[in-house]
Amino acid sequence: FFLLFGVLPLAAGLVFTLLYSLGLAGSLGEGFTLQYWHAALRDGELWQSLALSAAISIAAVLLSTLAAFTVLFACLPLLEQKRVHYLLHWPLAMPPVVAAFVSFQWLGNSGVLSRVAHALGWSADTGDFPALINDPYYLGVLLTLVLLSFPFFLLLLLNHYRSAQMGELAQLAATLGAGAGQIRRHVAIPVLLQRMRPTLLLYFVFLFGAFEVPLLLGRQSPAMISVFIHRKFNKFNLLDLPVANVATVVYALFIVALIAAFLQLARDKNTAGT
Repeated sequence: FFLLFGVLPLAAGLVFTLLYSLGLAGSLGEGFTLQYWHAALRDGELWQSLALSAAISIAAVLLSTLAAFTVLFACLPLLEQKRVHYLLHWPLAMPPVVAAFVSFQWLGNSGVLSRVAHALGWSADTGDFPALINDPYYLGVLLTLVLLSFPFFLLLLLNHYRSAQMGELAQLAATLGAGAGQIRRHVAIPVLLQRMRPTLLLYFVFLFGAFEVPLLLGRQSPAMISVFIHRKFNKFNLLDLPVANVATVVYALFIVALIAAFLQLARDKNTAGT
């Protein structure tokens, strides 16, 4: 059922997209041509979008992981309480579009933080508040993605901490003379990161294709790859449609190559271990 209803429609869509980009399908299809590929690959905006998406995704994963480790080690007894563990699941139910709206209300030039800063005398006017929405550095987008990712990573770390029996491993390391810092650096963090690697990759892929948050909080140019493709598909110029399909194929190839490289590295490591 998964192959029939999950893989086959996705594969069919990618095949149609590839054919469209080659002039073999769609309303503009007049025979095989590479002109759309030449136009798209020479467009610096496509590569800027890919680089921006990769940078934002890597930064969001790293910051979320760092924050999750910090809170885990600082508040482990509190996190093990059932009520707190239950409350951590609540942010996971927040849709990205709602998170973007909340960030806009808090981080905008007329948002909550701007008004608080003005009320405290830290800024002469609400418009003097640092631009965090539609800013050139995508700080608002990055902060929102981190806040969306952090609860998930924290719950994931907590589950891995329990399943790996890190408490027993920490006690064993302590009996051998290791300090608290050494236990965290040389025992807990390596073990937990090893268990998190597949999830970190999948979450990078998920953030790489994020759409709602960068659409509402980010700039139009350069834009993250999903927003770039969406804008190309919805322009009035029909000649942008094949370029949008080329960008979609390039995006899909990048993701497939990334996952294939990860699987190959994991396979090589398992082979070397045996």
